[in-house]
Amino acid sequence: MEIAFVVSFAVLGVLGILIGFRLGTELGERAVTAGEFWGMNAALLAGGIVLGALIGAAGLVLLEAVPVGIIAGGLTGLKMAFGESVGPWKFVDRFFNINKAHQRAATSGAGAARRRRRAEGADEPDLISVGGDAPKTADPAGGKRAAGRRSRKG
Repeated sequence: MEIAFVVSFAVLGVLGILIGFRLGTELGERAVTAGEFWGMNAALLAGGIVLGALIGAAGLVLLEAVPVGIIAGGLTGLKMAFGESVGPWKFVDRFFNINKAHQRAATSGAGAARRRRRAEGADEPDLISVGGDAPKTADPAGGKRAAGRRSRKG
């Protein structure tokens, strides 16, 4: 009976993490400023605590894994969707040498510009140029024979 409880608790915890990550990702994509990001973190944490308290008051001990998972997955989803190292996440990212793009976005200010464009519904900037700037020639070697090639005249 005890092993069944542990396995069920773990499965419900994973379910809570998946639900929380999805919820955190949706919220994190809506955050434009760091203040909104931290407000959403606090709201997610408070909602998880209230949900856990309600489940605990009902005496459903097995289901306590769900709000814990929602909090853990939600905070992670918020951070990943926000796309920038802010607050204590700066220290964590630098210490573990992870999320290089988030660290660059925090130092360059590119994260704020990206979030502003997304909130306004503007198009993303082009990543590559598709226009031809240089004139094209028929012979890529410019009429000269490539180095190292020999003709096969018999």
